[in-house]
Amino acid sequence: MIRYLVAVLIGCLIIIYGGYQRIESQAQALKKASNLVEMMGKAAQSRRTTQRLLAQLDRDHTKELENAQADNQRLRTAVGNGARRLSVEATCPAVGAATATSGVGHEKARAELDPAAGERIVAIANDGDEGLIALRAAQDYINTFCQAPRQ
Repeated sequence: MIRYLVAVLIGCLIIIYGGYQRIESQAQALKKASNLVEMMGKAAQSRRTTQRLLAQLDRDHTKELENAQADNQRLRTAVGNGARRLSVEATCPAVGAATATSGVGHEKARAELDPAAGERIVAIANDGDEGLIALRAAQDYINTFCQAPRQ
């Protein structure tokens, strides 16, 4: 009889040990899954932060571009209708020769540009402004996202 009790006791111990091993295995799997969930949560948070930063950069540079375009359009309109005039500094030797006897020498004068030429110059300046804004946007993107320390 004692043999049977010892055999049953050993059988129970084997079953309990097997259950314990299974519980340990499931606990390790749960810990791995928890770590994975935590890592995915951090990645999702990082992605949301990156998206917010990217959206903010886009808003800032879009606003800067729109402001520059509006300013340039106002200037182009003002030059086109004659409200503003563009001129360049010019040296006029003929004027200087006529006044050379009085000891003045070469005079610098301002030559006014035709409104159509002025509009073209403003358009060229606008293209340059847009290029600079795009360059700053690219530099900000690179500095913010490409060279940012990885976590």
